[in-house]
Amino acid sequence: MGRLNEKHHRRVVQTELFDAGWYRARHPHLSGPPARLLDHYLTIGWTQGADPSPYFDGTHYLATHPDVAESGLNPLLHYALWGEAEGRAFQAVDEADARMAEVAFSVILATHDRAQIIEAAIDSVLAQTHRNFELVVVDDGSTDGTEERLNARYGAELAQGRLVYLRFSRTLGVSAARNAGLMLARHPWIAYIDSDNTIRPHFLATFARRIVGRDGAMSFYARFRRTSEAVIVGGPFDLELLRQGNYIDLGVFVHHITCFRELGGFDLGLRRLVDWDVILKYMQRYAPVYISDVLLDYRDRDGAELNRISDKEPLSLPMARILRRYGARATVTTAIICYNQKDFIAQAIESALAQTGDFYHDIAVVDDGSTDGTTEIARDYCARHPTTMRMIGDGINRGISGNFRRAFAAAGGEYLAVLEGDDYWTDPAKLARQMAFLRENADCSMVFSKIEIETPGTPGRATLPRQDKLRKSKLDGTDFLAEPSLNLIANFSCCLFRTDMMKTLPDGLFRHRLSEIALAFHLERRGRIGYLGQPMSVYRQHPQGVWTGATPEEQRASGRLVREAAKAVAREDYKPALQAIIDTRYAPPA
Repeated sequence: MGRLNEKHHRRVVQTELFDAGWYRARHPHLSGPPARLLDHYLTIGWTQGADPSPYFDGTHYLATHPDVAESGLNPLLHYALWGEAEGRAFQAVDEADARMAEVAFSVILATHDRAQIIEAAIDSVLAQTHRNFELVVVDDGSTDGTEERLNARYGAELAQGRLVYLRFSRTLGVSAARNAGLMLARHPWIAYIDSDNTIRPHFLATFARRIVGRDGAMSFYARFRRTSEAVIVGGPFDLELLRQGNYIDLGVFVHHITCFRELGGFDLGLRRLVDWDVILKYMQRYAPVYISDVLLDYRDRDGAELNRISDKEPLSLPMARILRRYGARATVTTAIICYNQKDFIAQAIESALAQTGDFYHDIAVVDDGSTDGTTEIARDYCARHPTTMRMIGDGINRGISGNFRRAFAAAGGEYLAVLEGDDYWTDPAKLARQMAFLRENADCSMVFSKIEIETPGTPGRATLPRQDKLRKSKLDGTDFLAEPSLNLIANFSCCLFRTDMMKTLPDGLFRHRLSEIALAFHLERRGRIGYLGQPMSVYRQHPQGVWTGATPEEQRASGRLVREAAKAVAREDYKPALQAIIDTRYAPPA
């Protein structure tokens, strides 16, 4: 076939059946880079009976395929150019065969109400050419007869211990099911299969061969085929790419049990993206070995019969949590707090969706049991933006403080913005600017920006004189005390917070209603309050608003409670001045 060229070398390397280190150890007189060793094998070594690796027995390949022997071609080169596509068999050398047989797998299958399709997955495992394995089926509380079906069909395998079956009495979730499988596993190498997929007969043999040849490696992965599109998915390992999004299916991922014992299992707090999370967790610690073989057939679009969790659970919260956990990208959660604001909610949502910048945006609409159509509008937006929006609410009215508390608890991003349902943002870079400020100023606990006020019947928008007078970008309690109202922030919609601080707020801040004043004095204990002087948001004052809709006496009473809450959380040296303001400006009527 003529002289060897770069294409021939590349095709042989792609088979991953040439091991330069192994070849050099058996030919110590050779030196040079892997390419030179490969050239030696392709031109000289094979004629002397040398093998390219423990995975490929060249003598056996030629004996099994006489036409190749007659052609005078190098056996591995023939396999790379034509034999693999033709499905020609090959085997490992005897020494590798013995070691491969000792590699033992526990294959974990978590299932829930998949009785009608699970048998194909189980049969594909039981048909493996590599026989040193157990299949651990963990039934996550199925009620569709899965247990009866498995007992009837696989009684012999259950009796032999080839198949192990555990059933939860109630549904705990796929993470709990897989963790139970990991704890039950008797063998050191772990593989996974979902009940709607099938693995190819040489799946375990392929991984066993790589495990034998890669002493010390703790994780491996291969490629898979999407059955609906006949698309092959997978490629060489790139940790940064994996941090941005998953391109490795759990069904073609194999790891040592040590990964689970050292780093833990599947995150019970995640409802989606649990596979990506555990793969990233293990591969960040143990760099994987990539196998180019296609070893799994993935059913990805089979409708309601699969009852996938990805069809029901929102994406943005687990995405934000994982991106933050592994430092892949900046993350911001925007909590749109709403109650009976149907005339305004769409504009609020649109202004959140319009935000731009290098960060992942998790938008949560937190509805406090609206009865005027607000809920339906928000749900429609969530349905149209499923990768970035989610809905929080169960139809129960918890009150302002209760709704805020729920929103903070559900935040997944590193930073948390609040957008009240009757307000809106005017600057598409609002979040990006505020996030940059907090990143550059670690001594600040939060940041707010100048607001504009929009009042029905009044043309244009006004700013607050008390904010117009601010000349500092970092404030403390003395700056707030210098303003008689104490309320320099005025509106939550202009703020960006550090999420972790908002998840640990004291209960006292929520007893009356959460206010910008009390929150500022609390957070000031954790760091100064940042301020950006350009307007980025609009505060609507309208008769239905919580504050503008109240009577003067209701405003006075509420103002007193808010400032008493501020005094309770403020630094000790601020408390006398706060008490004086309470006594002079918010005293009960005589």
